[in-house]
Amino acid sequence: MTVPDRRPSRSDLGPTTRAYVAAMGWRSVNMHTHISLVHRYAYVEVPKAGCGTMKATLGGLEAARMGPGLVQRVQDSPHNRLNATPFIKPFQLPPALLEEVLTSPDYCRFTVVREPASRLLSGYLEKIGQGLKQSTPIVQALHATTGRDIAPADVTLDEFLDVISAQDSRDQDPHWRRQADHLGLGIVNYDAVIHLEDLDASWGRIAELTSTPGLQEQFFCRNSTGARSLMQDYFTPALLARVAATYARDYAELGYPLPSSP
Repeated sequence: MTVPDRRPSRSDLGPTTRAYVAAMGWRSVNMHTHISLVHRYAYVEVPKAGCGTMKATLGGLEAARMGPGLVQRVQDSPHNRLNATPFIKPFQLPPALLEEVLTSPDYCRFTVVREPASRLLSGYLEKIGQGLKQSTPIVQALHATTGRDIAPADVTLDEFLDVISAQDSRDQDPHWRRQADHLGLGIVNYDAVIHLEDLDASWGRIAELTSTPGLQEQFFCRNSTGARSLMQDYFTPALLARVAATYARDYAELGYPLPSSP
């Protein structure tokens, strides 16, 4: 049996959806947008910015409508989009309804972001330092420019930054993609852009956005590289200046001061 390509034509999408898909791609919009039609919100995740905690907490609340078994699966595997997600995904909605989710005042749209240098270091320590699949394109790019065969664990932060700073946002891996571009700022209007550093004090606001009174801190996903405490071990003033240049729009639009020497 030949399975047809049923992705919607871009011309069928609403103007906001169409612009967001043109900027970041249909796959990224689908993967990172988590919709609740019941509670009328869309949470757009930024990888390496508390997304495990957010998906475990909000996903657990959505899954509770199906019973404790699914809640447990969601909280055990918040990143498993195939077997555990209780959210509606963009591809499941008619274009008109998806456009409504992304534009209507009847839906709340929010995200959690992270200080760019800390987020970059976290991605580097986890994905490159541990030799995960995201390290392969980095190693290949370095081989293409230097001719050296290099193990992921031997890639320096400077070399890592060489590769990703030369990439357009759409071509960057989502774990270190420029956040303002990833979120479609200027295309999608958000009701709240919450700093990960303020998440502990933001659950009341998230409760309002998700129409779930009494929402409390429920950190079901605590995977952490400890990047924030390791900044001075990895960043020189020159490297921080490169981060500031590479992520200039993030610093300008997400409300973070430019990084200074750790």
